[in-house]
Amino acid sequence: MFGGVGVAQKDSRLKNNLLSSLIYQVILISLSFLIPRLYLENFGSEINGVLNTIKQIFAYMVLLEAGVGLATTQALYKKLGQNDHRGASSVLSATHRYYVKTGIVYLAIVIIVAVVYSFVIPNVINSTELFFIVILTALPSLFSYFVQAKYRILMEVDGRKYVINNSETIVQILANAGKVLVLFLTDSLVLIQLVYCLISLVQLGFLYIYAKHRYKWLNLKVTPDYNSISQKNSVLIHQISGMVFNNTDVILISVMCDFKAVSVYAIYNIFFSQVQNFISSVVSSFNFALGQMFHSDKDKFCKIYNVYETFYIMITFVIYTVMAVFILPLIQIYTGGINDANYTNSYLIFLFALMNLLSNGKLPVNSIIEYSGDFAKTRSHALWEMIINIACSVVAIYYLGICGAILGTVVALLYRSVVMISFSNKKILGRSPWATYKIWFVNGGIFTLVMLVFFVDSFAGVPFLKLVLNGIIHSVWIVALYIFVNFIFNKSAFKTIFELFRGKKKA
Repeated sequence: MFGGVGVAQKDSRLKNNLLSSLIYQVILISLSFLIPRLYLENFGSEINGVLNTIKQIFAYMVLLEAGVGLATTQALYKKLGQNDHRGASSVLSATHRYYVKTGIVYLAIVIIVAVVYSFVIPNVINSTELFFIVILTALPSLFSYFVQAKYRILMEVDGRKYVINNSETIVQILANAGKVLVLFLTDSLVLIQLVYCLISLVQLGFLYIYAKHRYKWLNLKVTPDYNSISQKNSVLIHQISGMVFNNTDVILISVMCDFKAVSVYAIYNIFFSQVQNFISSVVSSFNFALGQMFHSDKDKFCKIYNVYETFYIMITFVIYTVMAVFILPLIQIYTGGINDANYTNSYLIFLFALMNLLSNGKLPVNSIIEYSGDFAKTRSHALWEMIINIACSVVAIYYLGICGAILGTVVALLYRSVVMISFSNKKILGRSPWATYKIWFVNGGIFTLVMLVFFVDSFAGVPFLKLVLNGIIHSVWIVALYIFVNFIFNKSAFKTIFELFRGKKKA
């Protein structure tokens, strides 16, 4: 399907990446619902809200490496696509030096956050206990900065994401089993975090050893190629915008509402974020092939990209349409018996579905910008998205509470999606953006129609077995409707995918 040098090897890695991503995401989704429910039962909504706020603070701190990480990825696509090992070593040599400096800054910030959040900001968790929770949460990232992160980037660009996925699958199984055991024996939040910390460190150590063995050609002592990651500051603007989108809501809700509202947001986010992670994981499985093809065979890339964009957006709409219709009763079942906060909010479900549609739907055009490396030219888009997001969210939260946080993000995403579609098509692919807009309008029309037939609370309170039956029946016609309408309006993409599979069968 992807052609070029090393076709069989690339196809093999693609299959391994996809399979490992599917296994990892299925296990992660299954386990991700276990611990939050136990936290709600054992500690209540307020402590669950505090712990989720801490998670978001650390998510923001990932920004320290975000710029150089993505800039390195973009630079390595070209080096590995040309089989330039020396060039790749120079890129990673520069990245290594940046990561060491960043690790020192990260350590200082961790200590400050631990002290301030534990001893200055009032909350329901014991100050000393919270201090150690913060430190233990940070340790794996510290190890990654100083030792392992550069190797992880190289593995992903080289198409060996399956190694990372397999190791993380084992980590999730062991860590969650350990957390449950500790929770049943002691109810100690510190011990729960210690278990996860130790297992994560073992996994990071394994990836370091694997990469050192696999990439014996890598020499970090060569002259660093700082020019290759010179766009790290422009990339950082994009990443900051993305982090604002992913994490501002929780922090603003904790400040303007309360920690119980954070808990409600976090529980809803579990359901949607697992699906988002699943989609992102599958996409990242073949990103390495598309990224290398962009630099080696532009004509074939454009043909493959048209198919990818059409089917990706259609499938994304299918997923979130079905979720919007059937997720509320699942949340009601999941939070049954938890009465210290109101976990039933149909408007919040609709806004979550809309937000994730826009966020995930723009991944194809976002990938185009990553492949081309046009970060400097598009950083103003990211800045405006960030400003719109924060400003609209603050105002909307004031008037609408928790729903306002999502509404502000939706407004910012609408702006960013429009400008990214226009830029990536006009400036990079050299074609009209209306091909992409058409895909959005067609699928958006179907989504609107389904929402008019079934709003998000149509099946609220329905027993589980009846819900499953309704889900199967209605999902069939919803999927069929999406496929039929997309086929009518974009026959060329369907024709290309048939030709690709027919050619592969004959081969």
